[in-house]
Amino acid sequence: MQPSRPGRSRPPGGTRRIVDRFEGRLLHAFSSPLMVLVVVAAMLAVTGAFASYGLRAPLRTDYLAMITGARILGAGGCLYCHAAQVHAQAVLLGQKGAAFDAFLETPLVALAYRPLAGLPPSAGFAVFLALSAGCVVAAGVLLWRRLGLAIHGPAGLALLALTLISLPAAWNYHLGQVDGLLVLPLVAGAVLLGAGRPFAAGLLLSLPLLKPQTAWLVPLALLAAGEWRAVLGMVVGVACWAGASLCLVGPGGIGQWLSLLGEQGPAVATSIGIPGAFAGLGGNGLGFTVAAALAAIACAWLLWRRRSLMGRPLHMLALGIAASLLLAPHVYAYDLIAVTVPLAVLGRRTPAAALAAAVLLNAAYVVDTFFIVSGPHLEALALLLVVALLVVEPGERSAATLPRPGASQAPVAISTTTGA
Repeated sequence: MQPSRPGRSRPPGGTRRIVDRFEGRLLHAFSSPLMVLVVVAAMLAVTGAFASYGLRAPLRTDYLAMITGARILGAGGCLYCHAAQVHAQAVLLGQKGAAFDAFLETPLVALAYRPLAGLPPSAGFAVFLALSAGCVVAAGVLLWRRLGLAIHGPAGLALLALTLISLPAAWNYHLGQVDGLLVLPLVAGAVLLGAGRPFAAGLLLSLPLLKPQTAWLVPLALLAAGEWRAVLGMVVGVACWAGASLCLVGPGGIGQWLSLLGEQGPAVATSIGIPGAFAGLGGNGLGFTVAAALAAIACAWLLWRRRSLMGRPLHMLALGIAASLLLAPHVYAYDLIAVTVPLAVLGRRTPAAALAAAVLLNAAYVVDTFFIVSGPHLEALALLLVVALLVVEPGERSAATLPRPGASQAPVAISTTTGA
């Protein structure tokens, strides 16, 4: 059983004993190298199976949409014109009237896939898988060595396996989605933020905004923490890639993109998160209304609590990512690889809570996929738990905001380790 940590809110009385007993048993289970080996092997096996499926039939996955965008952009065509995309896919598939998979990503994603457009589909998909694997491995090394998970030993490795190569995240390699690539700048940005390099961190954290559903609340969360330099870095980064997007497709192309999103975008009811649950009851309109209302509430809460949130950049980054996923109207299983950062930050101080949330998220995905057909509502509850844990957990203050001892006070050594 772990002792209570300074600064951590603990439930009183009998509830505290129950929580302590649960934490102790969970950490004991994941302190076994054999247990962790089984978890890692299982996650890798599922990821490999998903990747193999995509590699066997890449043009039956979202990779078809990515290559469609890359080919149209390379040929100088109308990237977000429905007719142009239909024609490009007919050429790729060698048949007319095939099922249509619209390219809905930003122009920079099409630009990133352009080197793969000239390769045979299987070869291009193999290169994509290799790049994704490299980014995921690099992100794992950074989390292990620079964000403090190594201090937890096997439990830290289990947390990495249950988040970075989780069951939902495996869909990236089944579909050819970019989240596995974007997890590296997300993690690297977190590391730089924790190392006191906020502007550089912000530049990297602007890249996940290419998938805005994973990080749209992050700038406001960082402002609430007083990290205006990080937000400035994000603004500069977004300005750079937004300007590049305008150069690629022009203002008219951006308008066509937004129109195509509205026409061809997936239903909100299939989204993971609170808006998706409401959309399942009342349609897309209700889902978007709930998303807008929850966004306003989240922003108001951050402004209201900003004084107590000051000086906790990593914690607020984690909360911003988790809340972005919970409250956005278009979040899907592959996007949940972004939960790696919130749970890694939470796991620095409370590894048992982070492990429990990671296990629950994977279990919720299994139940939602195989037993619930109306929507991924258990995954929304798992995300809600992650947000709740980050709200309750006070987090760590940065060294710059810690009070200096007065002349009459004895100096106190402040730990500089990244562990719990």
